[in-house]
Amino acid sequence: MTQFLIKFAYAAVILGLIFAGFKYVLPLLMPFLLAFVFSVLLRTPAAFLSRKLKISQRLVSAILVTLLFILLAVLALLLGSELLTFARTSVSWFNTVIVPAVESLTEAASKWTKRLDPNVVSALDGIVESVLLSLRTKIAEISTRLVTAIMSSVPSSFLNVIFMIIATYFISLDFGLLRWAVARRIREEDYKKIIASLDYCKTTAGRLLRSYVLIMFITFVEQAIGLTILGVEYSVLIAMAIAVFDILPVVGSGTIMLPWAVVSLVTGDMKRGVGLLILYVIITIIRQIIEPRIVGDHVGLHPLLTLVCMFVGLRVFGGMGLLGLPILCAVLVGLERDGVITLFPERDIPLPEDAKRKKRLTFFEKKQKKL
Repeated sequence: MTQFLIKFAYAAVILGLIFAGFKYVLPLLMPFLLAFVFSVLLRTPAAFLSRKLKISQRLVSAILVTLLFILLAVLALLLGSELLTFARTSVSWFNTVIVPAVESLTEAASKWTKRLDPNVVSALDGIVESVLLSLRTKIAEISTRLVTAIMSSVPSSFLNVIFMIIATYFISLDFGLLRWAVARRIREEDYKKIIASLDYCKTTAGRLLRSYVLIMFITFVEQAIGLTILGVEYSVLIAMAIAVFDILPVVGSGTIMLPWAVVSLVTGDMKRGVGLLILYVIITIIRQIIEPRIVGDHVGLHPLLTLVCMFVGLRVFGGMGLLGLPILCAVLVGLERDGVITLFPERDIPLPEDAKRKKRLTFFEKKQKKL
């Protein structure tokens, strides 16, 4: 019992530290973490260009960082202009599509209620008016909160961006110096574990990005085929937009497809409304089946473990946990598989016949094979 309590307390402390790190420390240090990620991504091309052009790597790093943030600023401006255009078209679409749909629905309901008892009609009218008033109040409240949240977050977001840009310059220019300063204060054994962990993080993040690009492409193909069959204009462009929404955590393709299907049904376009609902169900089922397997194959985890990590990460940490927890788990599993760390001691027992799989090469075995 004593050993059990000690091990339980140790595991609880570790899990508590991981939770606190994801929940509180990571958002606090996010500008510097992004700056470190940008610096690591630019380090390889900076070294390559420095060797080819025979100029200082610090100068090349400064130029690449400047070009990177200019590109990000241009993309942000383009995205902002597109969002403003979308907001304007949404208002006109609301007036030309939603309002007539609601009016036709109200007219159909009034024709049906005329056949009922006058007392029942009066009660239904009161309920409808109450629901509409509540809905109108709720929409106004949500809009006010949204605008207030956006306006209040602008100063802090702008400050975070400034700190991230400055930190990216500092880290990129003095990456070797900072690495040396950290390495000389850490034991060699621990330093090797940290470097191996960072290598695993970089490799796993790249694989995760490739897996979600593949999932987005599959969703795009499904949407394009389905919308083309339904006779929707600009089906390819709409499918591309829905695929991007589908890959975002929490948002999903239902944000577009479900309201679209409801409006189609209300306006009398039964074929398109039912078709959109069937297409949404098919895409959702296929996504839930292929996502754990594709992500698991790319990051080196079993699909069941990947599914558990994605579900727990999304529930506990939100969208960041949906991506972060599988990466963390893949890094820990990979480090233990390569003998860098030991999380759970293993017994040497024969593998069942039905559990045999093709042997995966470890991260270091793949590197050795390339060499």
